[in-house]
Amino acid sequence: MDFTVFSFAMAVVWTGIFAKLISVLRKRMSILQYFSVYPLLILLLFCILRIILPLELPYTIVIKSENIVPMVQDFFRTPFIRLGNIHISLMLLISIIWILGAIVILLRRLWNYYHFKRFLNFLPASEDKRLYHFVKKADTYGRLHHVKIIVRSEVESPAIVGCIHPVVLLPKIAFEDDELLGIFVHEISHYTYKHHFIKLIAEFISICFWWNPLFRTLSAETAHTLEMHSDKAVCSRLNAVQQKKYIDGIVKVISNKKYNNIAPSFSNSLVEEMDTEKLQQRFHMILGNYYQNKRKAHFVILPFILSIFLLSYAVVIQPYSEPEASDYEEGMEIPDEDCGLYFVKTKDGYDLYLYPEKFIDHMDEIQDTLQKLRVYSSTEEANKK
Repeated sequence: MDFTVFSFAMAVVWTGIFAKLISVLRKRMSILQYFSVYPLLILLLFCILRIILPLELPYTIVIKSENIVPMVQDFFRTPFIRLGNIHISLMLLISIIWILGAIVILLRRLWNYYHFKRFLNFLPASEDKRLYHFVKKADTYGRLHHVKIIVRSEVESPAIVGCIHPVVLLPKIAFEDDELLGIFVHEISHYTYKHHFIKLIAEFISICFWWNPLFRTLSAETAHTLEMHSDKAVCSRLNAVQQKKYIDGIVKVISNKKYNNIAPSFSNSLVEEMDTEKLQQRFHMILGNYYQNKRKAHFVILPFILSIFLLSYAVVIQPYSEPEASDYEEGMEIPDEDCGLYFVKTKDGYDLYLYPEKFIDHMDEIQDTLQKLRVYSSTEEANKK
């Protein structure tokens, strides 16, 4: 298994394709009605794995491009600004903008989360025994027996925050018993299935590739997929009457959401966004009993998606390799003047070229192993020889 900048580029392309495929399949109710939410979860997993493992596998076919890819590579690598020993290429400039943009976005998200956690630490826990009763009833395995519940009028939506010491947030709304039970089952399922980590990874990917339009919907689609997964857990626990009450609770949250202003950072909320189409889809899946449908042939969809995932490693396109200045080290055979390599004298050193005008590297001084190469004042002079 090898890692190269080109295998990484292919990983970025395929991760974007998987992200777009998640968005497309999520909008196809026929897929969700038959297979439930599992295709989206599998695709989300493969989307994350593809960017985490940008490798060339043993069966990967490496296609060597002799024209287009090397031309593009030279365009990005050739310096266009030279300030003393500092050579700035388009690739370096893009990399700096890329990294700085990701750092700025990440720091802003962390800053918001830091202030949000500090705010939570100052808020007192609710003393309403009814709330803790329904948390205990919803928490079948007793994972949240010491959970802190905070009820505030400023909270937009029920949410669970934190992976180690979780805090459940509730808006100050008069929920009925079955509505509360459904809400707590929903939030506890987020904690049980470790949805926090999935959202965190998806968010990190979106931050790192903020410039890629195919990644823009990844965080939103991930959040919606995880909400549907928790809805499925609710449907498996509650009967039909309780499920309708659960939907009533969501409607109350939607009606309350526009009046408040606290949106938990890095959390799993009952209502992530006010997207009418996505909310209608959630209601349709619950009321249509599609989470409980027994027709789902998961063994059909899994091999299909797995095949696409493995196919994404099948081909890597690389430029036809040319010699680099670092290839000529002490002890190697000294190239003669007719090997196609030559130097162009500059103000601050020498540029190494491969005939006719392929820039390879810049040197302050000519290395001993390259002393036989000719030196010209320009590439035009070299091409006349």
